[in-house]
Amino acid sequence: MAEVLKGGLWLCVDSGYAQLILSITMNQKLGFFKNPRSKKFFLRVFILLATFLIFYLDCLTGEELTFYIFYIPSIMLMAWYFGSRDGWLMVVLTGLLWVFAQWHVEHPGRFLLLIWNAAIRIATFSIICWMTLAIRLKEQKLEEASKELARSNHELETFAFKAAHDLQSPLATILGYTELLDEKYNSSADVESKDFTGRILKNIERMRIFIRSLLDYSRVMKIETTVPSVDLNKTILGVVDNLASLVKEKEAKITYDPLPEIAMNPGLAGLLFQNLIGNALKYCETKPCVHISGVLRGKEWIFSVKDNGIGIPPEDLKRVFIMFEKLTTRKQYSGSGIGLATCQKIVERYHGRIWVDSQPGQGSTFFFTFPAA
Repeated sequence: MAEVLKGGLWLCVDSGYAQLILSITMNQKLGFFKNPRSKKFFLRVFILLATFLIFYLDCLTGEELTFYIFYIPSIMLMAWYFGSRDGWLMVVLTGLLWVFAQWHVEHPGRFLLLIWNAAIRIATFSIICWMTLAIRLKEQKLEEASKELARSNHELETFAFKAAHDLQSPLATILGYTELLDEKYNSSADVESKDFTGRILKNIERMRIFIRSLLDYSRVMKIETTVPSVDLNKTILGVVDNLASLVKEKEAKITYDPLPEIAMNPGLAGLLFQNLIGNALKYCETKPCVHISGVLRGKEWIFSVKDNGIGIPPEDLKRVFIMFEKLTTRKQYSGSGIGLATCQKIVERYHGRIWVDSQPGQGSTFFFTFPAA
């Protein structure tokens, strides 16, 4: 009966202690103190008390294996939260506690065996401490690098937005004066001046496209409090309406299967499809045919935008989504080199993937996924 009570006792303690350890290691807020110093003090006291409780139960029950294992979380927690010094001190403390707990268990004639066991236990504790410190060091370096990258990305996005936004005003002024000059020389015999103003107007239009693309890219990562549902069928109709002049000029045919509603910013949905459909129309030397479809597979929607354009060489497929990258086959076409990078950023914002399947002269199919509701 006593053995049963002892077994039940250490089983309850094991499960309770395991839950507390799991809670702490998962960085859950304890909620007892708001001050960081108070939290650290409480955590240190908790670890020490838990360690001595294990030591007491180890002495009481003589269950060497069970309580030997539960000395290890104390070492890991102390090393993880308080650093090298506290971690190695805990190794020494737990090693001594284990020796004292097993002193009365080992037969007096087996003293040498106890010493060997103690050496093995302390070596194990030391390895656990060293591994914890090594993982913690790497985790800290990774966390610092992640914070620095996030800060750098935020600064870059802010700079891109402000720079692009502020460039619009002087560009509009240059455009206005250049158009006046163009009108002045339109009826003039000065062919050279007309050529100069024409070149300026073309480059201003290129700059306008670039600035608009840069603004679109910088807006993608703006934080949203709520994510509404958007009907992609209406999105496609809006995109086709926006591209109506280009569709008419190229005599393009745009078709689509019934598409679902997904949780997504309507503006970003429109920007995504406008970039993909716009590229399909632009990079086509015949009458463009574009087809959009969506298929539900498991827990995600797989969408595709298929065209009959000039295609992409296999060696360029990995460079398609790199910002400012102009592929060899597309250098003769106007563009900012930001559109597909923006598409990738939109898709990844909603935890999706985007890729392309293409053959030169046979068209391209852009695939992307979104989680199903």
